[in-house]
Amino acid sequence: MSVDRSQDRRVDAGEGALAALTLRQGLFAGLTRKGLTLVALLALPHALRRTIYDLFGSPLTDWLLQVASAYATGLIALLLVTVTVVAIYNRVSSAPRRRYPALALGIVVATLLGTAILGAIETHGTFDYSDNGGPLWWFIGTWPRYLLLGALLAAVFVYFRAAEESEAAGHQAEVDRALFAQQMDEARLQMLQAQIEPHFLFNTLATVRRLYQTDAAAAESMLDNLMRYLTVALPQMRTNDSTLGRETALAEAYLGIQQIRMGRRLGFAIEVPAELREARLPPMMLLTLAENAIKHGVNPLREGGFIHISARLEGSELRLQVADSGRGFVKTSGGGTGLSNIRARLSGIYGQGAQLRVGLNKPGGVTATIALPYAVAPVAAPA
Repeated sequence: MSVDRSQDRRVDAGEGALAALTLRQGLFAGLTRKGLTLVALLALPHALRRTIYDLFGSPLTDWLLQVASAYATGLIALLLVTVTVVAIYNRVSSAPRRRYPALALGIVVATLLGTAILGAIETHGTFDYSDNGGPLWWFIGTWPRYLLLGALLAAVFVYFRAAEESEAAGHQAEVDRALFAQQMDEARLQMLQAQIEPHFLFNTLATVRRLYQTDAAAAESMLDNLMRYLTVALPQMRTNDSTLGRETALAEAYLGIQQIRMGRRLGFAIEVPAELREARLPPMMLLTLAENAIKHGVNPLREGGFIHISARLEGSELRLQVADSGRGFVKTSGGGTGLSNIRARLSGIYGQGAQLRVGLNKPGGVTATIALPYAVAPVAAPA
């Protein structure tokens, strides 16, 4: 039992020390070396002003000692004001109607106390100021100067502290905005997946059921492609990262299904070097471009068309291209939502470091190119 109690006492002592340290850090936050240096520099001209008249009637060494003494006592008073201002600023509510009256009261009290300490040190506790009309007149003549210096220190501290807080708040707002944009981007992706998957699965299964009545081999091939599609797509429903290899397999399975549905009207080719398949790629982007090419490019044409997916590395930039030989740009072609979603996601993830460009394909159709920083996905640890 004694061992347990000693351990409890050590734990309590450790927690108490941590709480005290946290309180000190919160109480004197903003009390920096630069600020203390400024206070020290401000005390010097004040000490020179108090002793300048003694320079002409005393030896130099005696005058320097007087300056040092005046500097030390003045520094004590100014440090007392500084610590009081910092503590009040950190502990009192930030509402101006509470903070500024508290600061004013703190400066008055700190300068009164500081002036009293100064007088006690200079007179060795006697407060004998008979040469200056008595202690009261000395106090009346001395305290306003320290009050003015304290107000100046408080004004400088509040100004710079408010500027730092404003800058920090702006930076935090920018971080929150980026985080919110990323969260919205992920929510849009999940919503897009929730909208696409049931519709796509329903149409595919309906086609399979119809094909089993006319072409069992085609129906079986479509089911194989659907299984490949789901094998890649389902594990990625809850992730925000993927690889070019997985996304290529997803697009290939999707195009395989569409090719069975459209027959000779659709042809496609995929050229992705093996060494690029581990490149990191946000999920669903390549598939969205493939869907867009079919829906708005190839499918509206009676003769259909061809879709070519390729990837290449240019310096430190990965370029993915989906080109179709469809009908090209028309006002009613749509596709803006999918492309806008890709642009928003690229901006949220990479900032200005990635982009989506859409242009005309020759001799006809549209080419969509995603350019983003090349990075290799980490290797998954074996189970």
